[in-house]
Amino acid sequence: MKSVLLVTFLAAIAVTNAGPVLRQQAASLEDPLLIPVSHTGHALLEEKPPAELMAPVKFPDTSAIPAGLQYLFAGLWILMLGSLPFIMPFIDQKPVTKTQFGVGAAMLTVLFGGFFLFTNIILFQSVHFKTIRPLTIIECIYFMSQVITTVGYGDITPAKVRGQVFVGFYVLGALTVIAMMVSEITDHIGMKLREYKEKRFAANNPDHNENRVRDLKTLIRPQKPSAAPLMGALGVFLVIDICWVIFFSQFPGEGKTVFQAIYMSVITLSTVGLGWFTPVTEEGMIFGAFWMLIGTGSLVSVIGNFTELMVKMNAYERFKEDCQEEATEVLKTVTGSSDSNNVTELQFLKFTLLQMASVSQDSLNEIQQAFDNMGPKNGEVTFAQIKKSLDCEDMVDEAEKPVKAQ
Repeated sequence: MKSVLLVTFLAAIAVTNAGPVLRQQAASLEDPLLIPVSHTGHALLEEKPPAELMAPVKFPDTSAIPAGLQYLFAGLWILMLGSLPFIMPFIDQKPVTKTQFGVGAAMLTVLFGGFFLFTNIILFQSVHFKTIRPLTIIECIYFMSQVITTVGYGDITPAKVRGQVFVGFYVLGALTVIAMMVSEITDHIGMKLREYKEKRFAANNPDHNENRVRDLKTLIRPQKPSAAPLMGALGVFLVIDICWVIFFSQFPGEGKTVFQAIYMSVITLSTVGLGWFTPVTEEGMIFGAFWMLIGTGSLVSVIGNFTELMVKMNAYERFKEDCQEEATEVLKTVTGSSDSNNVTELQFLKFTLLQMASVSQDSLNEIQQAFDNMGPKNGEVTFAQIKKSLDCEDMVDEAEKPVKAQ
């Protein structure tokens, strides 16, 4: 037992003494650090590890870009975001609603408020700064793009506690406004894509309405989803990603290889934002401020189209050709009787809508209840009763014309 303890003690001493040597040998076997290094352009794919860790690039306290040009870039950036709530009504040729005015006002408040505070009052720190200070105009739109897109490189952060608390709440407010805006834009784009697809299908198949539905099974069978929207969104994202790679691998002063720029583009546009590779020139900050917004939006579109495709594909593959028993149970629920051999047109309509998952049973019950509340006589109500129920003054005045419940 003593000999075992002695051997263990001597081995521990030997490992302790050999620790620095082993660590030095292990370090020589590790891959070189992927840090920005300059290159001549002759071997863009070649990693060039420096002999020692390079010092971070220092940003000047004042921008080298003329003030007028700085305000131009900032104005374009704010205009691009601030105009989004009003673009949808303009495209649809519809009046702007109070909600859209509210979202637009909140957006402008967030943008102009952050722009003023970050460039004049709140102090920031960075490995690129010589001292804590407010941001320049270019640094401000670059920082706000990180906040809005949730990239969060971490290369520029608030220096004081009060500034950190304010930026934290500012992030929550900005994300809330952006979420409302993105939701509206996404819905609009989806609607336009569906309309475009239907128009193209109708143009290429003039008689599609005659041949599309031949029997009940054809009507209720889910259509096989198309991957075209996903491929289109993915193509747009790849173009944006390639532009990012070309800029940061070729622009003088950024000092990134193609592989490093690819890694940076994926980390940035996916909003992971690990922060090891970041823009180190003012031109790179300007490019990144605009491209973060465009790139992250395109990736959201890719993810949304992929999710929609998977949901529709699962529904398509789960459809049972032999669904007679299940459909019969739904039909009994609609007719309210299992003994009747006849189905009215209204019952067939309800049954088909339920089978197509176009409406729920609860919605049908609510519709029926709304009709019953108007006091129908012999299954009919008048236009006057509908006007009174809707409380709408601009309907066609056909008060005595009955509306039949089919």
